[in-house]
Amino acid sequence: KMAAAHIADWEKFGHDMIDLENGVAALAQAAGCEVRFSDDAPPWITGHALESIDQVDRLKPIDPYQDGTLPEMIKATRLIAAELSDRVCLLAEADQGPFSLASEILDPQEMLVTLLDPDKEALVHKLLEYTYEQVLRYARALIEAGAHLTMMGESISGPDVCSPDIYRRFAFPYQKRLVETLRAEGKEVGMHICGNVTPIIEPVVDTGALFLQVDYKIDHQVCKRVARGKTTLVGTVDPSAVMARGTPEDVVRAARHDIQYLAEDGGFILGPGCTLPYTTPDENVAALVEAAKEFGRYH
Repeated sequence: KMAAAHIADWEKFGHDMIDLENGVAALAQAAGCEVRFSDDAPPWITGHALESIDQVDRLKPIDPYQDGTLPEMIKATRLIAAELSDRVCLLAEADQGPFSLASEILDPQEMLVTLLDPDKEALVHKLLEYTYEQVLRYARALIEAGAHLTMMGESISGPDVCSPDIYRRFAFPYQKRLVETLRAEGKEVGMHICGNVTPIIEPVVDTGALFLQVDYKIDHQVCKRVARGKTTLVGTVDPSAVMARGTPEDVVRAARHDIQYLAEDGGFILGPGCTLPYTTPDENVAALVEAAKEFGRYH
C-alpha cells in the first residue's frame, strides 16, 4: 500500500523526489518501545524501552529485516525502486538519527535532564553508541533495497529543544560519524532538523550531510551563506500554515520567496520544510511542483 500510494502520487504530481517514510517511531518500536497505530494519524510512542539511562545495557540490536515495521519499509523501497528508480530520485528515510532515537527509547524529558548530569554522561554516550549503530544498520538496508539515498531526522537535537552546546557535545559527533561511515561505503545521507536551526547551522553543515531539510523558521540569508558550496538546503515552505491550510497562491508566494533567497549558485531543492499533513489539498501540492518548474530554472 505504501509503494502503491507513492507511485500514484508521483504519477499525479510529477515531483522529482519520492520521500518514503512511515512515521517517526519505526526504529523506536524495533528497539522495544510501545507504539500505537491509528487509521487517521501517524503512529506514536506510548511506552519507552528504558525507564532510566541506567538500564541501557538491556537494549538489543535491531534486525531491520525482522523487527517492527522496518521490513515493510524495505519492501516498499524495493517495489518503488523496481518501478521508478530510473525516473525519480528515491529517498527512503532511515527514521530518526542517533540523538532523536535516544530521546524516544528513553523518555524525552528524562533524556534531556540526564544530559545535564555529569555522572550520567558515560551512560548517555553508551546509549548514543547504540542508537548510532541501529540507524546505520537501517540506512544500509534501505539503500541496499534500492533507495538512491537516505535521511535521518534529528529534530530533538535542534535549538528549539536543546542548547547549541548540547548539540555540539551529544548530537553532532554521532551525526558526523554516520555521514562519514556511509559515505565511505558509497552511500549518502541527509538530515532534517525542525525549527530554527540558524544558531547551529555551522556545525550542522560540518556534519557533511548531503542535504539539510530545513523549515520556514530559519534565517534564510544566514543559512544560505553557511551552506553555499558545502551542502544542499531542502525546504522551506511551511507544511501546516501554507501547504495544508493556505491557498495555491500562498504556496506560490512562499515558493518564490525560498527561490529568491536560497537558489542562487545552486545547492537548493524546493519543497516543504517538513512532513505534509495528510489534509494537504492536492491543488497545493500541484502548485508547489509547478512553482519549481516555472520559477526554479536557471538561465
